[in-house]
Amino acid sequence: MPMVSVIMPVYKVEKFVGRCIESLLNQTLTDFEFFAVDDGSPDRSGEICDAYALKDARIRVIHKENGGAPSARNTAMELATGKYLYFLDSDDWAEPTMLDDMVKLAEANASQLVVSGYFIDTYDGDTKIHVQDKKCEDAVYENAEAFRRAAYKLFDENLLYTPWNKLYLREYVMDHKIRFPQTYWDDFPFNLMVIRDIQRVSVTSKQYYHFLRARQ
Repeated sequence: MPMVSVIMPVYKVEKFVGRCIESLLNQTLTDFEFFAVDDGSPDRSGEICDAYALKDARIRVIHKENGGAPSARNTAMELATGKYLYFLDSDDWAEPTMLDDMVKLAEANASQLVVSGYFIDTYDGDTKIHVQDKKCEDAVYENAEAFRRAAYKLFDENLLYTPWNKLYLREYVMDHKIRFPQTYWDDFPFNLMVIRDIQRVSVTSKQYYHFLRARQ
């Protein structure tokens, strides 16, 4: 059983997906399986994933008809075997110590959920013009009451809406039958289902994930 199952929906990201995959292959934690779910992408995104899979046995590419990111994530979740789940978007990228640090935090505190900070990288064309920091102070919540008293801090910093700044205990998610709903904004409802009965949560002020925002 790998330590982490990484799940990445792939759709029309041929310009970015290589950098995203490279950022996972460069992680200091190497004990992971990596599901790249080609959600019927009409460009070369699926082919790029296939090429990486030929070079690294940890990568498994799933090709499916287009069904949206929730469907892609749920498909891989049924196949995942890792102790933890990690979700990322295929046009973003992660710092090298992300998985290692988050797993260590989860293991040290028996956490069902780890929440980290992240960066919002704003680009104008190929030029990075602004970086915004999103983070909260370090904390370990050992029961539901303590977490609920402090959850507003995470909501205020937009840290509870997305899946890619979090590490989830797979057993918790699967036992509670939590899946991504088939809606356009599927991330937030998923996380609301996760935190509804959560008991043990760790928060780190460290930032690892780079969310790409581009000006049109």
